[in-house]
Amino acid sequence: MLIIKHTAETTAPVSAVWQVLQDVANWNTWDCGTEFSTLNGPFKTGTTGTLKPKGSPLLQTKLIKVEPMKMFVQEAKVTLASIVMSHFLTESGNKSTVTFQVETHGPLAFVWAFLIGRDIKKKLPIEMAAMIKIAESLR
Repeated sequence: MLIIKHTAETTAPVSAVWQVLQDVANWNTWDCGTEFSTLNGPFKTGTTGTLKPKGSPLLQTKLIKVEPMKMFVQEAKVTLASIVMSHFLTESGNKSTVTFQVETHGPLAFVWAFLIGRDIKKKLPIEMAAMIKIAESLR
């Protein structure tokens, strides 16, 4: 199993960060590894969608847990494994904390960790910074 986690602080309120995160169709504006993404309904637990990583096959995704303004967890099934992407938000005073976490699970999790792990670890801080910049512009 692979777990990659990155946390960043911002002066943007959680509501602004949440606005950017739930705008699934525009994830590719800040996530350099995403060609496009879709959601087949409202941003709530159980809604399915797609995620097309650059240079990789289209993934079917599902929001497996959504707590508005606090967190959401998205899962993509791949061959004999799943990739779970969690996003957590907290606010304290004039600062918000954003944490992204990526995990692989299943019999071939180690293979997927090898295939995608290094790239995710390198790009995650960059993508989060770009997402935060957009959230901060919404104030």
